[in-house]
Amino acid sequence: MRAQRVAAATVAVGLVSVCCAASISPGSASTSGTASTVKAVSDLRVGTGNQDGSNAIAGKVKTSSTKTGQARSSKLRAREVFTVSQKETSLTLRAGTFNVRTARANDGGSWLHRANDVAREIASRSPGLLAVQELGPGRADGSKGTTTGHLRQTVSLERSLKSVVGDSRYQLVRTTPYVKPGTNHGTQGARILYDTRKFKLLSHCPEKTGSKNYNSSCSMNLPLRSSDSESLRRSAAFAKFADRKTGKRIWVVSVHLDDRHSSSLSKEKSYNALRGAQARAVYLKVNGLRKTGEKIIYGGDFNSWATNRAGDAPREYLIRQGFHDTASAAATRINIKYPTVNHYKTTLAAKQIRLDVVMIKGSKRVLRYENVMKRVDSSRPSDHNLVISDVVF
Repeated sequence: MRAQRVAAATVAVGLVSVCCAASISPGSASTSGTASTVKAVSDLRVGTGNQDGSNAIAGKVKTSSTKTGQARSSKLRAREVFTVSQKETSLTLRAGTFNVRTARANDGGSWLHRANDVAREIASRSPGLLAVQELGPGRADGSKGTTTGHLRQTVSLERSLKSVVGDSRYQLVRTTPYVKPGTNHGTQGARILYDTRKFKLLSHCPEKTGSKNYNSSCSMNLPLRSSDSESLRRSAAFAKFADRKTGKRIWVVSVHLDDRHSSSLSKEKSYNALRGAQARAVYLKVNGLRKTGEKIIYGGDFNSWATNRAGDAPREYLIRQGFHDTASAAATRINIKYPTVNHYKTTLAAKQIRLDVVMIKGSKRVLRYENVMKRVDSSRPSDHNLVISDVVF
């Protein structure tokens, strides 16, 4: 779960708080501006612990039906052998990121009441690949109790999407915890959703360890500062996909970077450097796995923004590695002047506070970017907006 701890003094444009634990106007096509250097953080450490996996939807279901559903989902999530005989051509796909708000929180209404709204929001834009945050593997009713006989928040989103679109095209790469339940660990809500009609999952991402419903597959722990507790440890998600028509291989990353902020400039710089180190760690992991020519879509709630006085380390680092921020590179940009975090406010002011980011490596161009929102809306599905980008690879 996220804690909202941003001091007003940290944002020049007057943002009161930043959340943590995810139509047309011409735009700029440049992302090559000078990026400030992300300094190495000497007191960072990488751990192996993980969270107990909480977040899920509607109350009790029969254990037998739950097991059947999990078995079916696990089969869909199995790595597929994939070959394409036709010559590769350009691929246009829609990718995005969405912080959907943890089931542990009720500030915008319970997850049980929001799940279908979140599903409808996703279905309204039909993304092929979506980085998701705050979608935990615990109970959908927000309880900290066992998931036995209860839906997980992860599975509940799949079911809500099935209800909304009429079929099971949308599947998550993983629905179970990344770590053994009871382990001292922070959020495990970084997940990846994909349209099975358009993409095949190539990564091997088992849900279980033996008979136990947890596995570290297709995830990794993010760095912390040496003084930080393991309860602040976060997990990122990654997986490799193939486009069914062209055969193009694409890695997708979903991150929810550290949410802490401070009115103290020195502390804020420390948190900014940590977020930069976290972004770097995930990129190095995926870059070490990918083969020449394979693309990367890097999406998530960065908890960082361009006008932060301490810097925007995650984005700056990725740009130096050859990534393009789709919000800057898109030919068409929609709602670019509004924040991607809404805090469930009915009316949003025009402030370019973009915590939720889609970045790409290996693309030919970005056709369209949209911060999916209405300026006035009394029933927002999450405290963040869905963000989507149409990309040509």
